[in-house]
Amino acid sequence: MAEVNLDTSTISLLGKELSNRSISPVEVVKATIQRIEQLQPMLFSFTTPTPEYAIEQARKAEREISQGKYRGPLHGIPYTLKDVIATKGIRTTFGNPKGTDYKPTENATLHALLEQAGAILVGKVVSEIGRDNTGPVGCRNAWDPTMSPGTSSSGSGSATAASMGLLSIGTDTGGSVRHPGSNSNLVAMRATFGRISRFGVFHSSWSHDQAGPLTKTVSDNAIALGVLGRYDPRDPVSIAEPAYDYLSSLGDSIKGIRIGVPKDDWVWKDWLSEEEEAVVRAAIEVLKDLGASIKEVELPLGGRSRNEGMATSAEAPVYIYDHFSKEQIDDWPEMKPRADEGMKQSSEDYIRAQYLRARIRQEAITTLKEVDIIAMPTGSTFGDKWDAATSMIRGREVSARSRAVYRNGFASVTGTPAVSIPCGFGLNNTFPIGLMLQGRPMEEGLLYKVGYAYEQATEWHLRHPNLTGIT
Repeated sequence: MAEVNLDTSTISLLGKELSNRSISPVEVVKATIQRIEQLQPMLFSFTTPTPEYAIEQARKAEREISQGKYRGPLHGIPYTLKDVIATKGIRTTFGNPKGTDYKPTENATLHALLEQAGAILVGKVVSEIGRDNTGPVGCRNAWDPTMSPGTSSSGSGSATAASMGLLSIGTDTGGSVRHPGSNSNLVAMRATFGRISRFGVFHSSWSHDQAGPLTKTVSDNAIALGVLGRYDPRDPVSIAEPAYDYLSSLGDSIKGIRIGVPKDDWVWKDWLSEEEEAVVRAAIEVLKDLGASIKEVELPLGGRSRNEGMATSAEAPVYIYDHFSKEQIDDWPEMKPRADEGMKQSSEDYIRAQYLRARIRQEAITTLKEVDIIAMPTGSTFGDKWDAATSMIRGREVSARSRAVYRNGFASVTGTPAVSIPCGFGLNNTFPIGLMLQGRPMEEGLLYKVGYAYEQATEWHLRHPNLTGIT
């Protein structure tokens, strides 16, 4: 078997080797399966590895590529799915801590698109909708197994950082793609609301839920969104726009691009440590050195995104009771309380939250006329142990699980695209920190362009965790 260095592998690099047949999909998948078997007992990233299925698909990809039927840069690439995404014939728990197999009768659209592109599913990964869904061990961070990889797409962050798949699809209600991206030194995109189909994806928050890709590099993420960003009439919020080549502007100059940096305390002081602030501000200076213009902006309503703008719990029982039986709901330790809580929200409170949501979106869109991109720290749980209930931020004790949402929720509420880019490390240069770039609707390409310029000017994306220390 040819040598496959998964630590340094990316979709862009490995795709070239697969297309010119210097390495085979079977070799890549076998190396990935071996990595999963080696690291799963330490990281607990997977609910359901799929080695037999992956080998079968790899042999098919190998035959196709040898016959000149190369499908594109994802052909032969191993990937994982958060286990709230339906896979026909493959165990799907939808995040139930009991590991119940719900046996979907159809594939989620995004899974079908990845399979059509030739990508190879190597497993379903942990969704920490319930904190204890993998038992007392919890999903762990590949950079430091005592730390959280970020919730709730924790398995996506952990698996991709550990190269147990070069792409993972998570889901993001209030930041659950970007949070693991920041905690795991990955590029993580929450696209424009409706850009990626939610058909077959657990989405109990009608107003906020969106799937998104996590990868090692910006170009890899752009490749993934190019495949996933398709109109799907089965999702009522899906945007009827054609697929876009997000790679087309990578490498272009960012000179003159206007970047707004919020001055509000909810961005910098309330939920962010001094160490994180210093790293992110240094990253913004790199963008300035690359030719972007930096301007301070104010987003006072954005600070209300987490507590008030996302107060739409009444949406959950509608989705839950439409998709699961009463017996399933009663038997689900996270689901029933969530549905019961949602039933208690009054129509007045729900409408008030939607009204505020519209005002917050108005603030964001108006600001994005003055600047092209808003830059801020990605919401994370920097330095928190995997099971931490609280965190200390500038001498103040806060909830560990929710603090990431206070920044990430701004894009969720406004429906605008936001990407987290690795921008440095803290805690004695051991734990990742993310820079978040947020833009106008359907302008993911501009976010990738700026993110790529930053990535190429720095070396953070070239680092990978020392996995020998945990095996």
